Amino acid sequence: MSWLLLISNCTVIGHQCNCLGVMDTEIAKRICDLYPEVYEADQNYPIPFGEKRLGHLSCAWVKDKYVGSRLVYNLYGQHRYGRKGNYTVVRKLEQALEEMMKKIESVEDLCGEEWIKVGLPYGMGAEFVSGDWNEIMHVIEKVSNQFYRDIYLYQLQ
Repeated sequence: MSWLLLISNCTVIGHQCNCLGVMDTEIAKRICDLYPEVYEADQNYPIPFGEKRLGHLSCAWVKDKYVGSRLVYNLYGQHRYGRKGNYTVVRKLEQALEEMMKKIESVEDLCGEEWIKVGLPYGMGAEFVSGDWNEIMHVIEKVSNQFYRDIYLYQLQ
């Protein structure tokens, strides 16, 4: 199986991360396997591991065979990790998404608006960590509208 997001023409990818530096399941693992720089950005982020990372983000520019280069954001929207509990803090995920969109505006100045296409994993923060997808989807739509930018969602194939 592969994540369509990773073979898409999205030049900006965001995915929810926990705040403990563990990226060993699902999309996070696939992203780190494909783009080790994303894992390094998480490990070297100046805010120490733990709850203080919630609502923040780290990022890395990566080379990509589909789009040439891509900007990948680690969105710190969950404190813990695992499959036994709802670890997504929706308001913190929203805060990280808003910060990502603000940063994209500065990238737009450098690369041009036509270069930017934003993609997120469908079910992010819900599918594997028991968050409320309807609530998260509402946040994604709200942020998309707030910044007048489409956000494309990609499911696991």
